[in-house]
Amino acid sequence: MKKKLENKYIVEKMIIEEKNNYSFLNFIGVVVVMSKVGNALKMLIILQSRGKMKVCDLARELEVDERQIRRYKDDLLQAGIYIKSETGKYGGYSIEDNNYLLGLNLTNEEYMSLLMANEELKKMGHLALKDYSLAMDKINIVYKRENLNLLGNCNYMVKSARANVNFEVERRKLVDIHAAMLTRNKIRIKYTSLTSGETERVVRPYATFQYKGDMYFIGFCERKNGILEFKLCRIKEYSILEEKFEMDNSFSLEDYMANCFGIFKDEEINVKLKIYHPISQIVKEKIWVDNQKIIENEEDNSIIFEATMKGLKEIKSWILSMGSSVKVLKPQKLIDEIKNEIDKIKELY
Repeated sequence: MKKKLENKYIVEKMIIEEKNNYSFLNFIGVVVVMSKVGNALKMLIILQSRGKMKVCDLARELEVDERQIRRYKDDLLQAGIYIKSETGKYGGYSIEDNNYLLGLNLTNEEYMSLLMANEELKKMGHLALKDYSLAMDKINIVYKRENLNLLGNCNYMVKSARANVNFEVERRKLVDIHAAMLTRNKIRIKYTSLTSGETERVVRPYATFQYKGDMYFIGFCERKNGILEFKLCRIKEYSILEEKFEMDNSFSLEDYMANCFGIFKDEEINVKLKIYHPISQIVKEKIWVDNQKIIENEEDNSIIFEATMKGLKEIKSWILSMGSSVKVLKPQKLIDEIKNEIDKIKELY
């Protein structure tokens, strides 16, 4: 019985992973289950999108050896798709510009947005980058070749800190957690918390989200008997359990994160700040929480910022980052916290 349950979970997980990998491509009606067929189609898509490529580059892209690339070429030939092969320094595999996909009728603006999103994922080192890039290859096939350099002409970049993690390890965690989430399987994790150190927990996974370049998942922690968030890179070991769980239908990710300045959740406080120029200009250019109110003072370009927020640690850090350009008007608890933090900083210097 136990073996049957294990096999059932493995099958469920495989189906979910395949659906995740190809859900973006439902518009062409292609569902790839076998990895051999999937990689042959990926090779076709890459060649149509990028043009001539060397066998070694294709092998690296598909994470197989060069002999397997040649087998994919033979498989495609049997399907009536001819891959041209050229030898020499500038040789490689290429394909005629036959369009095997339906047109997308993308505007330049829509296509530019997709390219910019791709660049942002690259700069962030996002765990979904590999899948998104493959999806972009498929879109590039049906888009006009002369428009493929649109992004290169606008010098777009993303300036942000990147997660210092092993990309493939973190991606596998994310895939496994999503699979468990969809099949309603509990997860046992060995987790390093900033407050309680390394502990073992059993968690019912509910949702995933990204914050400041790091991936998190939210779930019901049976050890703490409550809903918590877990940073993927702090999960040292994990296993998917056979035990199922019932999803709490009252849980809403939007409600859970409502009025949070960051990801810390504690008591809500009504914050009122006076922020001076030029920081005032920077602050009013962003929506920090949905309920914020900003009153502008034209005389000195300062602002009064008011909001109800959770997350005292991150609120304090935000205020301190503005230095002498901000004054806390209320609540008194926050004023005392800032004074105490400043005293601690003075002791360090």
